[in-house]
Amino acid sequence: MYYIKKLQFQELGSVKADGKTKRGRYFLISKRTKDFFPPLSETEKNDTIILPIIPPHSNQKVYCSFVYNNDKYHGSTAKHPRDEYRLYLNSQLDPNRDNFKTGNIVVFSKYLIEQDIPIYKLDVFTPQDDHYQELNKIIDSSSSGGHAMFEGFLPFIKTQMINLENLETIIPEETIDDIKKKQDQFDYSEIERTKGSNLFNSVSFRDFVLLGYQNKCAITNESIFHDKLINLEAAHIMPKSHSGSFLPCNGIALSRDMHWAFDKGMFSISDEYKIIIHEDIKNTILNKYHGHKINLPIEDFFKPDKAFLNYHREKIFGLFKYSGVIRSAQ
Repeated sequence: MYYIKKLQFQELGSVKADGKTKRGRYFLISKRTKDFFPPLSETEKNDTIILPIIPPHSNQKVYCSFVYNNDKYHGSTAKHPRDEYRLYLNSQLDPNRDNFKTGNIVVFSKYLIEQDIPIYKLDVFTPQDDHYQELNKIIDSSSSGGHAMFEGFLPFIKTQMINLENLETIIPEETIDDIKKKQDQFDYSEIERTKGSNLFNSVSFRDFVLLGYQNKCAITNESIFHDKLINLEAAHIMPKSHSGSFLPCNGIALSRDMHWAFDKGMFSISDEYKIIIHEDIKNTILNKYHGHKINLPIEDFFKPDKAFLNYHREKIFGLFKYSGVIRSAQ
């Protein structure tokens, strides 16, 4: 299945004669694509999810903001309140601003990776390209105002050229800024700790956390890797089994052995980001790290939130002592 659309002037920032744009750039996404793109909610204002997009002629996976602008359902007093889906473009999706121009046709292909999480490949066709008229006929026949869902096979979309395992992960600054705006709505209190969890999934959580820590363990500042193989994992601070979210500030990059020890509560992390080794853990490689500060991400956005660190110290730290033991409910 493909999603096909013709690009319109207003989507692309209303490019002026000098090449500059008046507004932000985006793709207006048809509401008829609800089974093609992840669902977004009317009840959460401007509900957002971060989607991985493979740009045309690229071996990169660029994260972009997919937003349901739904002011219409949240008390807007505007004359024409918004009720539309937008995929916002960023500097990495179209670095030279030459991929997407008014009248071009873009084709989205969807692939399902682990746990049926989608990733999207994007192809673009100009009026001079082969197959442009073929795609234009599909759009015209759909009577959907420049959009079309196509369930057939388009042999000129080179699906066999994609190696999903070897894609370079790119997280643009604009995407981080969009997430920050959403996170400003959350305080991570006992009630709101899971707010915003729909922004991310298990794959984007791992990508953001590992990239934030520059693919090095927060404890050892090392990693073992070969090409795309690496011994690092994105560990939840507040465990997923405790309703911990996929927000990157609830994650920390750890080698596999450190991840295991962290999940067992053999060590925790203070609000000053110092490593706390449990007093009952003796004569192990962990002890030499006691009191050391973890290797923090450079960007504040990726640093662990102190509410999540506090949860780990209170609820997870020391759990290894009860492994295999049935504890009284009294």
